[in-house]
Amino acid sequence: MALSTTSIQPVNKPVSEKPANHDLLAPLLGMLLLSVYAAQKSKKTMRKMKRHLVWEALKLKAKSLFSKRVVSDRVLIYILLGIVALVLVFYYPLIALIVALIALILILAHVI
Repeated sequence: MALSTTSIQPVNKPVSEKPANHDLLAPLLGMLLLSVYAAQKSKKTMRKMKRHLVWEALKLKAKSLFSKRVVSDRVLIYILLGIVALVLVFYYPLIALIVALIALILILAHVI
């Protein structure tokens, strides 16, 4: 019994991989393919296809700007602490310094 050992494997949290941002890459590749294809077409057809491609790229860009983004609670707490500290700097500088020190201690202690 004195020489027996046990090993415990740490449980790793699954890492969520962010998908690559292809919002800008797809229209550019489409423009390249369109230019190769349209080299055999008339100027009018080529301009029409380019307008369509630019319109689709703008729609994708607008959709990506207004899509929901997940913001963690920690980021929101940091933003609120920053706003409170900034407001207090102008009205009560001594209290702002105390709040900044308390926030720094809590952040370094991994409480927040």
